[in-house]
Amino acid sequence: MMLRLFAGLACVAVALAQTPCQSPPQWTSKNFYFSPAHGHVEAVEAYYTYDKTNQRKSFRELVPSGSRNGTYEPIHRIELFSENKEYVINERTGSCITYPTRFPFYAHDVPAEARFDGLFYVGSSAEAEGSVELSGWNTKFTAGFWDGSFTTTGCIPYHSNFYNASTFGVRFESIVDVSPGFDPMEFVPPAGCR
Repeated sequence: MMLRLFAGLACVAVALAQTPCQSPPQWTSKNFYFSPAHGHVEAVEAYYTYDKTNQRKSFRELVPSGSRNGTYEPIHRIELFSENKEYVINERTGSCITYPTRFPFYAHDVPAEARFDGLFYVGSSAEAEGSVELSGWNTKFTAGFWDGSFTTTGCIPYHSNFYNASTFGVRFESIVDVSPGFDPMEFVPPAGCR
């Protein structure tokens, strides 16, 4: 009985000690996502550049071609939220379409109001250095919910799931191979695309 009490108190102490973290403000990664609101009905792999400081994102991705069955188009999508502009560049054809940004900027941070879900490991504890410890979080807001996981060291995002009925609908994403910094040219559209 006493052992259960101590174990319960230890769990409560760990949960209380967790505070929402802020991920690094600028990085690159691979991003695997599913986002019907962006027109993707299957998972997409992208080279992802993230700049929270200037509220910009860049995705270099292969997306299924609507007109050529079984083929993919190399697309470079640049989202410049402070300018309210999104550029979609087909790198095969050179075509470029400009839109107002369709969704608000969201940071890869744990929201301040998020609830701590617990700690877990990706990988295996059977091997030394064979796993990464993650903290899980979730929150609800007026039009939906968010949940995500981040490394306990460095607050590196690992996954996020969103549902927001008033903006971007559903989005599931996994983030791997995160590296600090980025090439600023990732946010510069071609000259004829302004």
